[in-house]
Amino acid sequence: MKLRLFFFLLFFNSGAVWAQSRPLPSVYDNSAYPAANASTAKPSSANTLYEVLGRVEQLQAEVQQLRGIVEEQAFTITELKKRQNTIYDDLDQRMQSLETSGSAGSAEKAAPAPEAQPPAASATPPAAVPVIPAQPAVTAQAPVKPAVSATEAVPAPAASAAAVSGKSRKERYQEAYDTLKDGHYSQAITALNAFLKDYPAGEYSDNAQYWLGEAYKVNQEVSLAREAFSKVVSNYPASPKVSDALLKLGYIEFEQNNKAKAGEYFSQITTRFPGTTAAHLAAKKMQQIESGAP
Repeated sequence: MKLRLFFFLLFFNSGAVWAQSRPLPSVYDNSAYPAANASTAKPSSANTLYEVLGRVEQLQAEVQQLRGIVEEQAFTITELKKRQNTIYDDLDQRMQSLETSGSAGSAEKAAPAPEAQPPAASATPPAAVPVIPAQPAVTAQAPVKPAVSATEAVPAPAASAAAVSGKSRKERYQEAYDTLKDGHYSQAITALNAFLKDYPAGEYSDNAQYWLGEAYKVNQEVSLAREAFSKVVSNYPASPKVSDALLKLGYIEFEQNNKAKAGEYFSQITTRFPGTTAAHLAAKKMQQIESGAP
């Protein structure tokens, strides 16, 4: 019994000594650390903020790019408006240069003809002699009347046109053309019709007829535009405006949904005027008709 008590005390004392000699773990203050939810929330909110800021910067860059595109398009529109004001002048000057060169070439070819005529001129008096005996039956007034009409009949139309307007042929045409270019279509129609009434043929007449058709077309007078362009083809077959007039006739029929008639005009252009701008535009329209596109 004593022996047992001795071992028990010995074990108890050795356990107490071991317990006292063993170092205790250090105490940590967990209150200094954020909670698990808070630690995860902060990084996520920061990332979201960065994403929003990045998106805003991207949108700002896109807006600046779109502004640049808009400014560029506005500049392009302004330039196109300026070119629209001069497009009629450019076309008309080109046509006039072609007409001038064509008339100069024809004048050079016709120049030798008067040189060969003097012998025939000497033969005209004998030819005129038989005409005089045929007139005595009409009394003495007959010789006077032919003398006046023969010398004044030719200049009379030009004199009357100049007396009415006080302007030359070129000035009247330019005035009517400028009126059309400035967008006064009804006034241009009146001026061009007056010009064609006084000068149905000769210089500037084919151009005036063509621009009359343009004025009618812009003024939404389709039937009159069709008639005006048709007169360019029928009355001035040698004019450089014929191909353009045929093209406009094709456009009118195409817009009126007369595709077959429009195709005839376009085919005529490509056949008669190959390699021209009108032929190129007509070919495009023919492709559009064949594809069935509106």
